[in-house]
Amino acid sequence: MDGPAQSRLTKWFDTSVFTQPAPFTFGTASARIHDVRSHGIRNFDLSLFKEFAPLEKMRVQFRLEALNAFNTVQFGNPNTSVTSSSFGRVTSQANAPRQLQVGLKFLW
Repeated sequence: MDGPAQSRLTKWFDTSVFTQPAPFTFGTASARIHDVRSHGIRNFDLSLFKEFAPLEKMRVQFRLEALNAFNTVQFGNPNTSVTSSSFGRVTSQANAPRQLQVGLKFLW
């Protein structure tokens, strides 16, 4: 299937070419199928540090950290169970949304 990942979530790959194999057999599909891969990883983490010296023997460090800074979604793996009603669908998100951390560190 071609196109952007958001438009393929309900049908990540062509499910019409798969069937349940006969009992006690392995079927005819290869071990690796290139269409049945998950969405790629694209994650950007950023951090800013600023250090101040309010007194001669003391330093203060301010930190701002952004995890998944651009809030890019990474979709989970497609369901590969042939007998499932959601076969071929992506129903999860593999990463967390943007998270911000603020920290203050005293060094003396």
